[in-house]
Amino acid sequence: MAVDEVRVRLREKLEAAFGAEEASILLDRPPGGWNDLVTQQMLTRELDALRHELRGEMAGLRAEMAEFRGEMRSEMSALSASVDRRLRAQTWIMTTTLVAGLTISSAWSTAIASAIVR
Repeated sequence: MAVDEVRVRLREKLEAAFGAEEASILLDRPPGGWNDLVTQQMLTRELDALRHELRGEMAGLRAEMAEFRGEMRSEMSALSASVDRRLRAQTWIMTTTLVAGLTISSAWSTAIASAIVR
């Protein structure tokens, strides 16, 4: 049986069961009309547009990440320099305090020894 014969028989059955208008709606066109059908070409165009948009967004994101990476390197370098300065300052303070303590201790020892000897 040819497809056209099957279509004619189906139309006759639908017209008998539901009426001519309903049969036309069911057989002739999709519910929203032919313009509502999505074709493979439409899907391909939409997918290509989405891909293009995504590539643009990804390029922007890569640029932002590169900028962020540069900022982080700069901030980490500044932090490292600050820590280095503070450690140097702390080392000088500790060394100076230690030398001063030893000098005072030596002076006291000398003074005590002189007092004992007299």
